[in-house]
Amino acid sequence: MIPAVRIRNRPYFMNTRFLLSAVFAAGVGSGWLGKTWFGTPQTESTDQPFISHQQVTPTANHNDRDLTPALDATITRSNETSSVNVDFSDPFAPRAQTQPSTLTVTDSRTHVQFTRLLQDRRYADAVALYQETTRHNETAATQLKRELLNHLSTLSSNGNSRDFSELIDNYLSIYYDDIDILLLLAEFNQANSSFLETADVYLLAKNYAYNISDQQNLLTHFNGFVKNADQIYTSQQDWLSLINLYSHIEALGLMTPSHQYGQALAHLGNGDRYSAMELLEQISTDSLIGKQATIALRELSANSEATAISSNAISAEADTIALQQRGNQYLVNLTVNRQDNVNLLIDTGASMTTLSQASFYALSTNGDAIEQDRRVFHTANGVAQGTVYTVPEINLGPYLLKDTQIAVLDFDTVQGIDGLLGMNVLGQFRFQIDQENRSLLLNRKQ
Repeated sequence: MIPAVRIRNRPYFMNTRFLLSAVFAAGVGSGWLGKTWFGTPQTESTDQPFISHQQVTPTANHNDRDLTPALDATITRSNETSSVNVDFSDPFAPRAQTQPSTLTVTDSRTHVQFTRLLQDRRYADAVALYQETTRHNETAATQLKRELLNHLSTLSSNGNSRDFSELIDNYLSIYYDDIDILLLLAEFNQANSSFLETADVYLLAKNYAYNISDQQNLLTHFNGFVKNADQIYTSQQDWLSLINLYSHIEALGLMTPSHQYGQALAHLGNGDRYSAMELLEQISTDSLIGKQATIALRELSANSEATAISSNAISAEADTIALQQRGNQYLVNLTVNRQDNVNLLIDTGASMTTLSQASFYALSTNGDAIEQDRRVFHTANGVAQGTVYTVPEINLGPYLLKDTQIAVLDFDTVQGIDGLLGMNVLGQFRFQIDQENRSLLLNRKQ
């Protein structure tokens, strides 16, 4: 049986080496009760605290952790080293006999050493020095944290996604609940138009927002992100991508009535009056957005010739693709560049289609894929780096998809499974799984 992939309150340790989902937060719906930030589906305000439905109490102290990353050992990285060594006998290293309460010469030397490690791209050593400093000198650690944030901001501004991802990966492998760093990661993804991944990071940060200040800060940032993404897609009239973003937000349990109103407008822009009216009816009694939704609903009803059939429905002429069943999940076969066949697990919670490194490099046409960038992905076991490629052609049944992005991660797979089929592919269709006949029914969205 294939286990569900979920973001956990703490890094999740799997008992078997199995398929890791690069979905950030796939299937998390059952991990949080309700479908809003606050647990009250009909109210919403930026003044309300950012409260998790499962309040999390930290049980570990970062200062007591070993230098090995706090991730499941089942994540196998090709560049993994057995240990992290920092020469604390270095002339610039802090001395045990000095314990200043303010920034002293010793703290300054630590800061110089930390800055040098960052500049030399020795990120594992830099994080190890930071961790050691937090054990002995809180003031010096605060200085190092500020330098770390500045360095990450510079990498982000310069578009250096490879170094940004590597440094983030090393830091979050230990300090996985650092809200400041998670917000930087969300902003980086947003700046690179990786909107689904941005939403996933906000979900992770939400789970570690322990105080009212962090909760309010995250809510403000998240609402700003959704508004910005909506404006971009609306200006491009890219209604399918906007609908997919709102569907992803809903699947993560982060939907608010205001977001639902934006989702209704996206369906309306796509010519789907039925779905728009259905959504507007659901929020018509909301204390904040209900009046606006009621007015829009009344106008739609007056100008609409009733449509009895939802445009999301699967038509009788839907194409049928055979599936393989694995437990309660399903595999579908795709053809890559008209030559290579891969078997992917259907995962509607995955934002991006994913291949394991072994499966990707086994493709005879992997040389035709164009590398886009390196990104940080949130898996069931924590944070992992992956490379995003654009594949010229993918065949899903009778449909030819051009220039499709896939993520390639280093993870182990069960025999016969090469990766995950995510919503960047599935979102282009109206689809339904026919469990009785073990088949995937598809209609291309217009």
